[in-house]
Amino acid sequence: MCLGWTLPFLKNYKESLIGPITKVTNTSISQGVFPRVWKSAIITAIFKSGDPADVSTYRPISILPVVSKVVEKWVAEQLISHLNNSPFTLHSMQFGFRAKDSTETANCFLLENVKSKMDKGGVVGAVFLDLRKAFDTVNHEVLITKLSKFNFSPDALRWMKSYLEGRTQCVRVSNELSPTLSYDVGVPQGSILGPLLFSLYINDLPSVCTGSEVQMYADDTVIYVHAKSKQQAAQELTTVMVQVTKWLSDSLL
Repeated sequence: MCLGWTLPFLKNYKESLIGPITKVTNTSISQGVFPRVWKSAIITAIFKSGDPADVSTYRPISILPVVSKVVEKWVAEQLISHLNNSPFTLHSMQFGFRAKDSTETANCFLLENVKSKMDKGGVVGAVFLDLRKAFDTVNHEVLITKLSKFNFSPDALRWMKSYLEGRTQCVRVSNELSPTLSYDVGVPQGSILGPLLFSLYINDLPSVCTGSEVQMYADDTVIYVHAKSKQQAAQELTTVMVQVTKWLSDSLL
C-alpha cells in the first residue's frame, strides 16, 4: 500500500514533528541512505484529451510523501550551491529549473539570437528535439556515472544511488488503489530533485554539437546553425544530428 503523511497533519503537529524530521534528515544525509518508506508514489491519471479508453490520453501525476521533500529540498540546495561555486556546473544554455530563468527568458534569448544572425544575411536552420517520456527513461547507472563528473563526493553519490533505487508506485482511481509495482528507471516524477537530476543527465549534450549552437529547457532542446544557404544549413545540421543520435543511444534516451 502507498502511504505518506499529509500536509494538514504536518501543519497541525509541526512543533512536535520538527525535531524528529530534522534528525531523520540529518541521519539520511550523513549515512547516505534515503528512507525506503519515502520511495512510494501514488499515481493519479489526469485526462488530457482524445479517447478516454486510450491510456496515452492521460497525464500521470505522481504524489510523493510530503516529508520526503524536506530532505530533497535540503539536498537540492547543497547540490545547487556546489554547482554555482565550482567549475562543475550546469551548461550556460540550460534555462530549465534555474533561478531567474523561465520559458520566457529562453524564448527571448533564442529569438534575439536568431534575429541577430539573420541581420547578417544568410539563413538559420534549426532542429527541435522533444525527448519522449524523457524523465521516465533516465537510466540510473548512466545517471550516477554522469553525476560523478560533477565532482560530487562519494558520500553524495551514495545518497543519490539510494534515493533512486528501490522505488515503487501504485495508481489511484477514485478511492481505489492498484497493486504496488517497482520501477528501476527514471527520476521520480513530482519530486524536487527530479528536474535537477535530469538537467545534469543531459548537461553534456551540447559537447557533441560541434559547429552549431544549442539551447535547452529541461527535455526540450533546439540545435541551430547560421549558414549562407538552406542547403548548407541542412548539411551542417545533418552532420550534427549524427553525433546527437549517438549521444542519445549512449545515454539510453
